[in-house]
Amino acid sequence: MKVLIVGSKGFIGRYLFNHLKLLGVDVYGISSSDKQGIDLETGILSAQFSISPGTDAVIYLAQSPYYRQVPEKAAHLLNVNVVSAVKLAEIARQAKVQRFIYTSTGNVYSPSFQPLVETSPLNRDNWYSLSKICAEEALALFRHDMDITITRLFGVYGPGQMDKLIPRLINNILQGNKIFIEKNKNDFSDLDGLKLSVIYIYDLVGILTEFLKKSPNHYLINIASQEIINLRQIANLISNFAQRQVNIEVADKTRYFDLIADITLLKQTLNPVFTSFNIGIEKTIMQSLHQVNNFER
Repeated sequence: MKVLIVGSKGFIGRYLFNHLKLLGVDVYGISSSDKQGIDLETGILSAQFSISPGTDAVIYLAQSPYYRQVPEKAAHLLNVNVVSAVKLAEIARQAKVQRFIYTSTGNVYSPSFQPLVETSPLNRDNWYSLSKICAEEALALFRHDMDITITRLFGVYGPGQMDKLIPRLINNILQGNKIFIEKNKNDFSDLDGLKLSVIYIYDLVGILTEFLKKSPNHYLINIASQEIINLRQIANLISNFAQRQVNIEVADKTRYFDLIADITLLKQTLNPVFTSFNIGIEKTIMQSLHQVNNFER
């Protein structure tokens, strides 16, 4: 099997690339640091890019780093998440690629406290989710030409990740900063903060690898573990493993949703075995502590 990873130097891309290499897969990648990859300034895939002959599958992991800087950087966001993805899919179609996997997000769903199924209402009220929804719908039009799988990822975490929820919590606790959690608008006795589904990076890589071998029966599929964990639990686990005191305060603001994945389709397709959050977060924290200790020497 020959596989192209778009976004091969990002957090997920690095893990997936190394995993496939270890399995003996003929894998190659492009990223925004490559001249023939996605342009750093515009977010557009280079006109010089071409898919290597014999490529069987493409995994599109590329993400614009400007998802918080909108509308100022909305064009870049749309170019990476939609335009370049569609451009790449057309190149793949012409190259007779059999399988195309696109990584979307659980954030496409409308705010809800209920578990989210693949048919749950979608949220077009923010730039990031809109960009992913547009890509999902555009790529679905290629389903007559190749196998298209849209994976909606929830709470990916693991060693080496930066600037996401869990690494930010780890950094704040290591630095002694206060952790604020929001009350549930429907239940003011709920003082544990956002409830979310998570998945450890190695588990995600294993699932994506399985999808390279065989597409799921449903082209849209949620990816998360079966664990649901809240912010208070996460903060306390980080505090225990890092042996640092944590100061948690309930904020005046209320939250209007949780982020919980219904993974019925995933379990029907693969029946995966997941790393428990206790184990995954401990390994993630140990690397963070190692980096802090090396910096302080």
